[in-house]
Amino acid sequence: MPAIVAGLALLGFQTYSLITGKSFRDFDFNIGKLWSSTEEEVTRFPADRGVSSRPSLPLFLEEEDAFKGITSAGISPPTLTKKVQTFLPTIKEDKPLLTKSVEELIDLENINSVQISTAIESPQMQRYYSRLESEYLINPDLVPLQGKWYVGINFAPCLGYRTFSYDPSLVHGVVTDGQYRYTYGLTESSRNLSDRSITSYSIGIDIGRRLTNRISVFSGFNYAHYGEQLQVSHADVTNPNYEDATFMGKKPLYERHNSEDKTKNIPFTNKYSYYEIPLGVSIDVANLSKARVTIDAAFHYQRLDYVNALVYDFETDYYYWAEKQERIFRRNGCATSAGITLSQYVTERFEVFVNPQFKFNLTSTFQKPYPVTQNQYTSGLRIGFKQQVF
Repeated sequence: MPAIVAGLALLGFQTYSLITGKSFRDFDFNIGKLWSSTEEEVTRFPADRGVSSRPSLPLFLEEEDAFKGITSAGISPPTLTKKVQTFLPTIKEDKPLLTKSVEELIDLENINSVQISTAIESPQMQRYYSRLESEYLINPDLVPLQGKWYVGINFAPCLGYRTFSYDPSLVHGVVTDGQYRYTYGLTESSRNLSDRSITSYSIGIDIGRRLTNRISVFSGFNYAHYGEQLQVSHADVTNPNYEDATFMGKKPLYERHNSEDKTKNIPFTNKYSYYEIPLGVSIDVANLSKARVTIDAAFHYQRLDYVNALVYDFETDYYYWAEKQERIFRRNGCATSAGITLSQYVTERFEVFVNPQFKFNLTSTFQKPYPVTQNQYTSGLRIGFKQQVF
């Protein structure tokens, strides 16, 4: 702030000196004159036209004598102040649009100077060609390379159901008369009418070897699920038979479904899971340029892994919850499958396939002396891929 005030005072003094022609030494610092009321009366004479007033001559002579006493050695050069450049913003002016005629724009000399080979080999054209080739899901110039061995992965969503029958010779209280059976318990017809199919799946890996141009064998490892849905109703604990009813060391949970009052019925899904090792053969029936159609048939070895099911006891007329460790379930079994496979090569050694397949368990889910014979089966669409190894 003091610097600003000093600067403004200096600017005012310089303006005053420029107008009056007086310097700093012309000021009279006699403070008494500031309050003096007696001033010499200045007599103004009319000046001739064109003649301006001059300062008094004695003052001029005194200054001239003072300059004569100064030698050149005592004169110091003036101090030059650095000027600061000020840049003013430039204002852009809108230039008028240049318009050309069609004749001026189309010049045959410019067209002739273009090299077609350079344009085709440019990076932009190469990227364009690559994009066009990538739009093909399958290269039209693909030539499949079939190796002797292949590996693959498969997944099969399917519907699962079962066949159901029982041996009357192992059930007490059943009377057989010709083609008719008389019993107070569960019958085959009532069970087959009330049960429903369920959705299941299998997943696995495939390993195959080509023997000839048309025949190949395959194996692998699968994990398959089977089952069915049955109708039951909650057991009546007030029934006198409920107190003494036991099977496999367990108390009953449900009883047969009520055919008269269906509102009391509830669905329950029986589930069985197996490890499977298939051994099969594939025969090519049609070979296309990049696809082929084969007929597949296989035999499957099964090992029981998981059970969550309700089993019926003919002696007590109740359903009991059972797991894998119960002795009524068969631990080992076998199954067979058949289907038609359509495979399509995507690259030289990679192919995808779809396989409508039907699989049937040759062995029953249960083993003797349990009287029920139940064979699980599935039908579904097996999909996956194969990679030709070598």
